[in-house]
Amino acid sequence: MINSFRKIVGGDIEHIVWGGLPTAYGGDNSYREDQNINHKIFWNFKEVEKHNFTKKYNIIYKNEGLQHSGDFVGSKWENTMALDRILSQHRDKFFLIVDHGNFDSSIRIKHTHCQIWQRKYFTPFYGHTPTGPRTQKTISKHRKHWFCSVLGRNCVFRSRMFDWIVDNNLHLSNKVSYLAFSEHNPRNLNDDKQNHRAENIQSRHKHLIPYNNFETKNTIPVDNDGRIKKRMPLADCLFNLVVETFLVIDTAFHTEKSLNTILYGHIPVILGGSGSMRKLQDFGIIIPDYIKWSIWDEIPADQVNFSKIHILQRQLLKFFEDNSLDEIADDWYPYALRNLRTFNSLEENCLAEEKEICRWLMIATQNITRPEWQKLYQ
Repeated sequence: MINSFRKIVGGDIEHIVWGGLPTAYGGDNSYREDQNINHKIFWNFKEVEKHNFTKKYNIIYKNEGLQHSGDFVGSKWENTMALDRILSQHRDKFFLIVDHGNFDSSIRIKHTHCQIWQRKYFTPFYGHTPTGPRTQKTISKHRKHWFCSVLGRNCVFRSRMFDWIVDNNLHLSNKVSYLAFSEHNPRNLNDDKQNHRAENIQSRHKHLIPYNNFETKNTIPVDNDGRIKKRMPLADCLFNLVVETFLVIDTAFHTEKSLNTILYGHIPVILGGSGSMRKLQDFGIIIPDYIKWSIWDEIPADQVNFSKIHILQRQLLKFFEDNSLDEIADDWYPYALRNLRTFNSLEENCLAEEKEICRWLMIATQNITRPEWQKLYQ
């Protein structure tokens, strides 16, 4: 059971769960208040400030698991400031935060009655990657294309990436898709005029949209959930250029788009919130240094004078020019296999981490000797 620490209930302990009810995907599996009277659920973390804290020990975590997830709520700075105010107002209580990148862990230095566990083996959209065989046979050693880029819904940053790809004629030899669906337009692939050429699409090449050069229109699901679950013919590409949801947030946020890079055996290139590449590396994914991703991983995408997107694009053009696709693909192959093994063992690693989380929570709440809970960490 993921988030097994939910079973640590009773006595002077309260669980504060936040982040939507239900979650964006897999809502049927999200936490409900009626499951346990000791679990209080809030839509976002700001609402937690209004809560009347009556218990000595308060365990706080987001309403998500490996099989269900919600969009990022609030910025890391906003959440941390809200937590700071809560901690300042309740110095007689003890707070234990199980975090997945939503708070700055340095706050524990200021408030000694707070401890934060930064989760490593956890990514909420894991359950939304395509189904099907996940063996070494699915990973191709030989690649025909330098990269693929599945840009998904309409976004100004995805439009810029699409423009760069077309401007440099990279769409002629690589697999590229930009359907540019908007949340405010009908999701109908055949309704090109109304759906894809709307004024809010800021691409110079929007006359090409919807664009997909590796699948025919009648094979692409028109609904978002259908496209998420579909396994695409991308195993013959080497890099995967992902422009993530919430690109400008101040922390890593991975949807199934980032996780699919591992499933297809690609070299991940994730343009997302700050530290998105490093976060993949944190739970064991090998991120090679073919391009110097550490230069741009932590910097913004929307600054006037510099952008992580521009730095990456310059690196890629030089790399494609200076290297052989066959040689890099051959060099990368064993690491792609190792990444797939790590990906397949994520749930097992997550449960191992949770045993340590449970041990920590039981020690902190002075319940380590309770026999009915010891199985949570043994």
